[in-house]
Amino acid sequence: MAATETMILNMGPQHPSMGPQHPSTHGVLRVVLELDGEVVVRATPDIGFLHRGLEKLAENKTYHQCITLTDRLDYVAGMSNNLAYVLAVEKLLNLEVPPRAQGIRVLLCELQRIASHLFWLGTHAHDIGAMTPLFYALRERDEILFLFERVCGSRLTPSYFRVGGLAQDLPEGFAEKCREFI
Repeated sequence: MAATETMILNMGPQHPSMGPQHPSTHGVLRVVLELDGEVVVRATPDIGFLHRGLEKLAENKTYHQCITLTDRLDYVAGMSNNLAYVLAVEKLLNLEVPPRAQGIRVLLCELQRIASHLFWLGTHAHDIGAMTPLFYALRERDEILFLFERVCGSRLTPSYFRVGGLAQDLPEGFAEKCREFI
């Protein structure tokens, strides 16, 4: 019987990249992993794939002018990004937002959340080869984007929220259209 030898390789820590999978994927993120065998010791995100340079762009702009920059942080959730920004500025300025504006903000961000989840569901179904769920999800998402277009004139880059409130009130008939969708 032949003798068995065991060879131990001491290769040190490994640093493989996790993602991005493809340049056209949505929400591209690269994470540099440090492995000890099969155990992840450290995970370092690389923001270079999504970084927009917002901080530098904002240095010479007013609070109001920066709202349009936040639309583009994540094109799937423009309303939510606008809200996070104006809430931060309002907190800095100690501003109180009227209750109606607060309610409209919540409504629109909830619609944005549904649209974002539909987009995720559709693209992930597509990634595993299921085309029909993609079409259904995008069809429903489009209904929400049409509602956004009625509110602010844009489907993906709303710039609708303002420091202290909203750009304007909801259009006539918005509540009925929203109920029809829901």
